[in-house]
Parts: sequence; C-alpha cells; structure tokens
Amino acid sequence: MTSYPYEQIFQAVESQCEKEELDRLAGRGIEALRQGRPLAEILTSDQLAALRRRYSHFRDELDAGGFVISSVHRITKVSTPRPYLHLVSSNHSRAYGTFGSFWDASGAGFSCLDTVLAGPVTSHKDPSYVPTAPRATDHRHFYLRERGEPGCAPEIWHVFPQRGVEEDQYEGFHCDQGLGTVTLEASRHGLRAGLMVFVPVDHPLEVWRLTLENQSGGRRSLDLFLSVNWGLDSYPGYYFDPRVVSEGRVYDELNTLVALNHDQNNRHPRTGFLMASRHFDGFDMSAEDFTGGGHFRRYPLAVERDGCTGSRGLQPYLGLIGAMHFRIELAGGESTTLEVMLGVTDPDLEKGRTHLQGLARYYFAGKGVDRELERLGESWRTLIGRHKARTPDVEFDRFFNVWSKYQAKNTARWTRALDKVGYRDLLQDLLSINSFNPEYTSVMLPTALRYQFPDGQAVRQFSKFEGTPHDERMYMDSPSWIADTLTDYVQETGDFAILERREPFLDPATKKLDPDNQATVYEHALRGLRSLFDSRGLYGLCRIGHGDWNDALDGVGRDGEGVSVWLSMALVFAAGRLGELAAHLQDEPAVSFTEKIIGEMTRAINEHAWDGRHYIYAFMPDGTPIGSSKGLEGKIHLNVNAWSLFNGVAAAAGRQEAVLASIEKLKTPLGYLLLFPAYTARSRKVGRIGDMAAGQFENGSIYTHGQSFVIYALATLGRGSDAFRAFKTILPENTLPDIATGPPHQVSNFTVGIEHPHFGRNLYSNFSGALAWLRKSAARILGLLPDFDRLVIDPCIPSDWPEYRVEKVFRGCRVKASVHNPKGVCRGVAAVRAAGIVIEPEDGRAALPVEMLAGKKEIEVEVELGG
Repeated sequence: MTSYPYEQIFQAVESQCEKEELDRLAGRGIEALRQGRPLAEILTSDQLAALRRRYSHFRDELDAGGFVISSVHRITKVSTPRPYLHLVSSNHSRAYGTFGSFWDASGAGFSCLDTVLAGPVTSHKDPSYVPTAPRATDHRHFYLRERGEPGCAPEIWHVFPQRGVEEDQYEGFHCDQGLGTVTLEASRHGLRAGLMVFVPVDHPLEVWRLTLENQSGGRRSLDLFLSVNWGLDSYPGYYFDPRVVSEGRVYDELNTLVALNHDQNNRHPRTGFLMASRHFDGFDMSAEDFTGGGHFRRYPLAVERDGCTGSRGLQPYLGLIGAMHFRIELAGGESTTLEVMLGVTDPDLEKGRTHLQGLARYYFAGKGVDRELERLGESWRTLIGRHKARTPDVEFDRFFNVWSKYQAKNTARWTRALDKVGYRDLLQDLLSINSFNPEYTSVMLPTALRYQFPDGQAVRQFSKFEGTPHDERMYMDSPSWIADTLTDYVQETGDFAILERREPFLDPATKKLDPDNQATVYEHALRGLRSLFDSRGLYGLCRIGHGDWNDALDGVGRDGEGVSVWLSMALVFAAGRLGELAAHLQDEPAVSFTEKIIGEMTRAINEHAWDGRHYIYAFMPDGTPIGSSKGLEGKIHLNVNAWSLFNGVAAAAGRQEAVLASIEKLKTPLGYLLLFPAYTARSRKVGRIGDMAAGQFENGSIYTHGQSFVIYALATLGRGSDAFRAFKTILPENTLPDIATGPPHQVSNFTVGIEHPHFGRNLYSNFSGALAWLRKSAARILGLLPDFDRLVIDPCIPSDWPEYRVEKVFRGCRVKASVHNPKGVCRGVAAVRAAGIVIEPEDGRAALPVEMLAGKKEIEVEVELGG
C-alpha cells in the first residue's frame, strides 16, 4: 500500500518562498487553469506543495490498520484568502435542540439554535444564500490589558491575532479545526494563550476553555475581557424594535449573564446565557457602555479605562451584549484556565435559574467539560468507523472517511442554514448520512413527509416552528427525491418498520398538518411518484411548475405548462428505486406502476427530447427547447444528460457514447460546467437565470452537485478510472487556496465558471447538497453496496489501484474487505472468500447474504478483481 505522507510536506520549500514569489506562482496557476491546463504542467511539485500549505494543511490520525480515522485542518496564518469558517454542532439525532457555533481563525463567527437565519443566539447579520459569512458584529472578542507602573499607559492587545492587525507581533499561531472542536493558540508579550471550543453531543451550548501561561520571568498583572454580541431577535421578524423587548440579567452567584427577548410573538424563543467557571470582576450588557460608541475606536472603552460599567442592557442603542472582565495575577511560569459556557436556557426565570445551576454543577464542579469532550470524541469515532477506506490515495481517504462525513452531518442538521427547511434539500442531505448516521434519517425522513399534500406534491420549504408560514412555491421536483433516500435507508439498515409508520399530510386549505388524513411512509413515497406522473404536459413530459433542480429556470413553467426533461429523467430514476423496494416487498401493483412510469417516460424522453447529440433540458409552453444546440444561450445542460446515463434512458436508445461525448465539451480542469454558454439578459424569459452573472450559481458555474451526478454516472457505467479522475477535481489538491479561496476541508456549493473573471473561486462553505451524491459515488467506487437482504460486492475502481481495503458496518457486522486487482481492471469480481467460505460471483458481482453476517461482530472478506 502507498504510505501516507501527512506531516513531512515540503516545509523547507515553503520557508524559502517569499510572499511575492508565492503570489507570482499562484498567478501562474490561475493563468494555467484559464488555458485549460493542469496545474502540474505549469508548477513543480515543490511549488504546488508550498502553495497548498501557504495558509493551512491537514494533520491526519491513522489507526493500527492504516485507515485515516481523524483529521485536523490546521490554519497557520490568520489572514487566509477568505475566512476559513468551521461549524461545531450537536451530534444528537433529535429534530430539535441542535446548537451550532461557527468559528474562523480569529474568533469571528456566531452561534445559533436549530436554524441559522431564524435562530441566531449571538449576532448574525449575513442574509445571503448560504448565510454563514460573519459580519463585523459577528465576532467574539478576547482582549488582554496589562497594568504597568503607575503613570504608564497600559499595554492592550487581542489575545489572538486578527486579520490585518499587528499579525507579525504574534508567535506560534495556529488554529486547529477538528471533529467538533476548534483550537486557537498564539503567544504575544511573553504570554501564551490557548482556546479550545466544542459543542457537547446533547446540550444546546458551547464550551470555551481558555488558558493563559506566563512564559516570562516576572509577575504579570492582567485584565482579561471577553465579549459577545447577542442575536436573539424575534422570528419571524417584523416592525417591532427588538431593543425594547430585550433585557439583560445578572445571576451573580452563578457567574452568569442572561439575555432575554420578552416578545410573545416570537415563534422561536431563545434565552441566551454566558457563564464562567470563576466569578467575574466586572460586566456589561449594553454595547454602547462597553465599547464607548463610534466606528473607529481601536479597543472598547471599558478595556481602555480599566473596567466594565455594570450596564444591564435595558434598551441598548447598539444592542445587547455579554461582556466579562477578569483580573488575573500570574507569576513567572504560572498558568491559569478559565472555562466558559455560552448557550440557551429556559425563558422562565425560575426554570432558567434551576437549569443554569445544574449546568454549573455538572460542567464546572463535576468535571463535565472533560467527560463531554470525551463523549464527543467517542461519538465521532463511532460515526467514522461505520464506513471507511484505505486506498492508494490519501486525499480520497481523508475526504471519504472524515471530512465528507463531517460536512454531511452538519449539512443534514442545518439543511443549508436558512430560516426554513428545504423539502428536497433535507431529503438529499439525509441520503448523505444513511451509511454512518441513519439514526437521524429515521427521525427526519418521516418529519419531511408530513409536508406533502394529499396528492403527493410538497411545499418548497417548511417551517420548523409552529405559527410561521411555509414556502408554498410548487417546485415539482420536491417529491422526486423521496424514493432514493427511503430505499437507500432501508437497504442500509433493514428497518422495514419505518415503511409502516403513519404520517399526516399537509392540509392544502389550512396549511396545517391534518391528523385525520394520514398514510404510511411507503404510501407517501408512492404518492410522490403519482403526483409527478399525473402532472404531465407537452410531449408527455413532467410539468416543471415553479421550477425543478435548476430553480433559476423559473420562467419555463410560469403559466403552468412548461415541462422539464430533467424532472422526467428524475421520475424514471425515482420509479426505478422505489420499484426495487416494491419488488422486495412483493407489492405487485406498485411494481407494475413503477414499470409503467419507466416505460412511458423513457419513450417520451427519447422521442421528443433528443437534440441529435445530447438531451434537451426543458420546453417552454410554446414548445421552444431549453438546452438545445439551436438556442442562442445554454446550448447544453449537464444534469439532464448525466442522469440519462445512470437511469437507463440513454442506454434504452443506444445513446450512452453520444451523451458522454457531449458532456466532455463541458469539462474544465476544475470539473464540468453546469451549462454552456451562460445565459444573459436577453434570455430573461426562461427565468431569473438571465439576471445572474455568467459563471455564477446555476448560470454556468461548476456546480458541485452536477459534478457529483457525472461521477456517479461514470461509476455506474463501469468507468472507474474516469469516475475517480472526475472525483479528484472537487478535492483541494486539484486547485490552490489562492484560487479557490475557501476552506480546503469542505466542498463548496459551486466553483465559479470559465465565463467569469474569478474562474475557480468557491464562494460558499460549510453546506453543499453535493455531499449525498459524492458519498454515493465514493461508495459505488469502493463497492460494498447495501441491499435489502445482502451486501453486494461490486467495486468500480481506477485500474491503477493494485489493492485497497474497505470496512463497512452492515446489519451490526463489521465487514472487513481486502480487494486485490492483479490484472489492473476497473470492474469485475473474479473471486471472493468470506470467513473461509468461497462465494461464487455472478455477472462480475458477488454478495454476502445477511444470514452469513447474523450474530457476527466482524467478518474478513478477500476479493479479487479480474472476472
């Protein structure tokens, strides 16, 4: 096996390169990409290594078997191209009570409960599509003030370096972004500071452990100030000024500041608290009293003046804050540790006080911080251990084993972080976690199905909070995602009981759940198919409604009659997936129904939507094609063609090779364009896509979701080498941090396309709908595939992989497979031996029946390819 070179990565090269030289090399890389040339053709391996480690690198942990089981993204410069945000979040699997905390390397970020836009706990002022970029008020502040000799001005500094503020005055800075943790460390003026932050598995709060160490010889007299800006505004927002319903309270005996919003119309009430493990020497809850006001003050007035004012935060002009002041004396070589909790408590004052008393006893008096930190680590060890691989490619292993799970788990719980939950988004995000966190799917999949109407259609987004409106725009693809997620969940878990669980529908008149109109989860899925099949228009294709996957094409169905070829493709795939489940259940009427859908839709697509070389995306009500070579813009769309490759539509017409050749025209060094050429204002009739800059979002970007569909298509066709090459284009080693600008431990929602001046940038982080299909594709490559009553062995790997190992926990048994590829093939199982028993392959695949696994903790499997 190939070894893992994770720490010894060209440190000498990086130290020899000055900033100007690195900037020059990055510029050469950008130019290479614009020319369609791989970076390795322009830059040497040493230069690439120096550029990739310019701001951060990975520190991996391997188990005894050589599997990557943990990873830390270590940031070594606070001024990264964009803030490298990291989300630490609850690991429980309940529908409510999920606490999240975003941090960058300087302390910028915010905390929230259950939703980002509707549930901020500390200040959050970013209302964008993926609303996670901190604004100026969205910051935790840590200041140190050293009391000098009488008559001398005190020395004041930030405990940790800030972007563009005396960064060169700090030594030993790094920020470790780990599995549910953030750690900051830096030294200045002979004081070393360390901060560790995590969110416990269950409790809706975050814990800070701040350590200060006097590395100088003399005694130090210090003032430590820490502060947060509260963000407890009402949801939904309205004209009422939040300042007049806000109040700050002090629980002196608990070392706690409490922030309240008394608004009775608040449908997502949150009461914030900031609690310290030792008594504070001063506090403020009114921002203007703490800061002194003004926009150009370097440090808060309270820090400059040697203390807080004790303000209670009654109708604060600049907002409600939580600021604490601690006086600290440190002898030479001495250190001190302060622990702080920030979270939510009960708005009822007495209940809240009792709750806070319990937290103080558990965390601060009972060593709960260490217990909860260990519990969090064990939680991640369990999730990562359920499906992991050791291949010749460390970057792939790191992504599959660790970071794709981390991002998928957070995405599923925060579902793109908006104020409402996207119906189709949640279904996709649950698909991404089925193999390692099915407990959450078992809770949230039935929850999502409640927001279907009785006819099987569904809302665009549903609100999690009673008394707040849903988004009722009729995006017709919403129910198309049910079948795959449900079938995959049952295949992974064997939980057939979920199919009989009864859930209500949404009453179309009252927009409330109707307890008198219920159906099983299985029937909900079937009605989703019927809703699409019954709503067909021109050429027998599915009506698009307000939109489909590409919701920027919202002009196609403006009068209700435009149709979507992609949605028709999605219906074929969904019918195939639910048909698998129906066949296993021996539900003959459902099997016949799904076969009818597949047959009729496949014929309609192939008769009416073929453009000669590729599939058209949609038709306007008057029959004008969208995504046709005859159009002026958007001549070819990726998704409709990628889906035709894995749902059987292209194969039914003998068009697979033609489709593959067509989508190659969309290929760039960073992946496949979603469409080309981009739309402009002259195409506004097709939708708001014409208002977008070329190369942005759905208008010709390299949309990671679309890239994942291509990867999956290539893997299902047996093109393992091509699939893996396409997979690698979305991983950080395919680009450079100065080009991508986003955090390299996360995949972005999209990469800016070639028709935009900023080709190669990733604008969003933390959340991406692509995680489901990237993990689905990786699992398809590795080849341990769950089925209802067996585990199928069918790898589709790069031909140059001589061997690899993969472990998967399936129905309680850890299957430990060693795969050997002596003939250098991509696909085809020649021989399998499991626990000493020979398993005969059939059609290049083999399977382990669940009876073979029952009662076993683990089983060793040897697989040889070449059949």
